[in-house]
Amino acid sequence: MTYPFAAIALIAIFIIYVLYLLIIKKDIRKFKAVLYIGLFFIAIWVIIYYCLLK
Repeated sequence: MTYPFAAIALIAIFIIYVLYLLIIKKDIRKFKAVLYIGLFFIAIWVIIYYCLLK
């Protein structure tokens, strides 16, 4: 039952890390790389949860 909470926590950590890269580090090159991988990860989780909860 804690699986949805784990995914939400990982998404929150991802958002915090992306904001850190964007605001504090100001490293656009690393930001783009992390953003694409993170969005792919989130998309996979959405598909998995959609299939499981359908």
